[in-house]
Amino acid sequence: MIDLEIKEKQNCTGCYACYNICPKSCLAMNSDNEGFWYPKVDNKNCIQCKKCIKVCPIINKTTVYNEPFSYACYNKDNNIRFESSSGGIFTLVAEEIIKNGGVVFGAGFDGDFNVKHSYVETIEELHRFRGSKYVQSSIGDAYKQSGSFLKQGRLVLFSGTPCQIGGLKSYLGTEYSNLFCIDIVCHGVPSPKVWKKYVSFRVNKSGTPIQNITFRLKNKGKRQINRYMKLYINETSLKS
Repeated sequence: MIDLEIKEKQNCTGCYACYNICPKSCLAMNSDNEGFWYPKVDNKNCIQCKKCIKVCPIINKTTVYNEPFSYACYNKDNNIRFESSSGGIFTLVAEEIIKNGGVVFGAGFDGDFNVKHSYVETIEELHRFRGSKYVQSSIGDAYKQSGSFLKQGRLVLFSGTPCQIGGLKSYLGTEYSNLFCIDIVCHGVPSPKVWKKYVSFRVNKSGTPIQNITFRLKNKGKRQINRYMKLYINETSLKS
C-alpha cells in the first residue's frame, strides 16, 4: 500500500491526500521520531483498493501548463494589513468568497497552538487564518469537507502550501469552476514536534499560558516586518 510504495521519507510531503481518499478509514498519518507525518495503513481493514496509491501526487506526478500573470497589491485596511504577515490580500479574496455564499479553508492555531486546517463561513472568523505559521499544518478531513461543499455548488477558497494544494486537487480528481486556491511560497516546513516542544518550553519558563503568537511581527507605523516572533502572555509578551 501507500506506506510501502514510498520508499524514502523525503519523497512524502504529508499532504493527507491518501488519508482523505481511503474508503475504509484504515489509513493514519503517524508522526515519526522527527515529528513529521507519514501514512500508515491498517492492513487488517485494508480492502486493497489502492486508491491511496492512485491519489498520491508524488507517485502520480502531473505537469501543469499555464501562463501566469503577476500583480502587486495590498489591502487598504490598515488594521487587517497589520494583522497579516504581508499585504493582507488573502483577506480581500476570502471576503469576496464569503460574500457570495462560499467557504474559506486555511491554517490556524487550535487551543494548544498546534497548526491545523479548518474552514470558516463568516468574515468575522477570517482573523484565524491571517498571519504566517511556520509549521507543517495538519489537513485532517479538510479535503473531504472541501469536496462536499464543491458538490453542493458553493464557492470554496483553499489556502495552503503547494504540496497541500496538489494533494487537494489530486483528491478531488476533477476540475471545479467553483474552487479557488491560494498557494503560499514555501521553502519547506519545520517539524510540528519541535514547535510543540518550543511552545511547552515557553509556557514552563513563563509559568503562565500563552494567549497569542505572531510569527512575523509587524509594528504599526512601520513599513518593514521585524524578523522575530512574538508570544503574548496575558498582557505581556516575549520576543524570539
